[in-house]
Amino acid sequence: TIGMSKIIQKHAGFNATVEPLGGSHANIFGLARKKVDFAVANSGATFDGYFGNGPFKKPVEIRIVLQGAATYRHIFIRKGADIKSASDLTGKVFLAKRKPLPELEMLANAWMDVAGFDKSKVKLVSSRTLSEMNNVLRAGSVDLVAYPFGLRQPVVTKLFNDNVIEPVVMSEKEYEAVMKRLPPMFYKYKVKANQFKNQPKAFLTFGLVTQLATSASADENTVYKVAKAVLSNSKEFVTYHSSARAWTANRTATDAKIPYHNGTIRYLKEVGLWSAENEALQKRLLARK
Repeated sequence: TIGMSKIIQKHAGFNATVEPLGGSHANIFGLARKKVDFAVANSGATFDGYFGNGPFKKPVEIRIVLQGAATYRHIFIRKGADIKSASDLTGKVFLAKRKPLPELEMLANAWMDVAGFDKSKVKLVSSRTLSEMNNVLRAGSVDLVAYPFGLRQPVVTKLFNDNVIEPVVMSEKEYEAVMKRLPPMFYKYKVKANQFKNQPKAFLTFGLVTQLATSASADENTVYKVAKAVLSNSKEFVTYHSSARAWTANRTATDAKIPYHNGTIRYLKEVGLWSAENEALQKRLLARK
């Protein structure tokens, strides 16, 4: 975020400061309350905000400016917990609640529903931070977790390296059934075998995209300059942070879950990346369908 602000200052000519608000959903609340002009958030939070899902009491008029790095949500089993499927959860402790990330509990419930498991037979518990999730896993206080992770995230990499966790591996049919029970804010991603140490099997997981969002009423020319500054200076952006490689015009133009801002559309048209499919999707999303 700091690197992005420096790129915007240099190439768009705006002063830009970074303000921490407390996570993706908090950032969208900040945008709705006009505390910030732009907000970095995952596509789950922007989706919830735009469609007025909890914790939002009504829809927030927000738009995509940029799309970039992916993050994932998955269910991991603690090694030694003796869980082969959701049918083995009776009496187990499932860490699946975290207030800033409501999609974790959604995923846990969807997976158990697909298995036909009686959720009253498992103890669902909550955590406040990723560090806390990591600690209780290592202590053996929980048997499985619904977990936010990245492919190069140090915390999850260390959990695999130390042979603490293993992923739930779903069949294609089971995965699609879980996906159908979730709001359409996720995309399908396959983690290849041996992406992590002690992970011999590939597994399907649930992807979210990190986005830069703004108000629908934000000035078109301002948003255009921000989009152009970041997307036209990818090589320089990478010098600030390696994850900047994901913040591209192609990624921005792909698989939107909420509408684009007109300033971004202007830039995508300029570089030949706004298609008839994008236009049709934009119209559908504006109608909140």
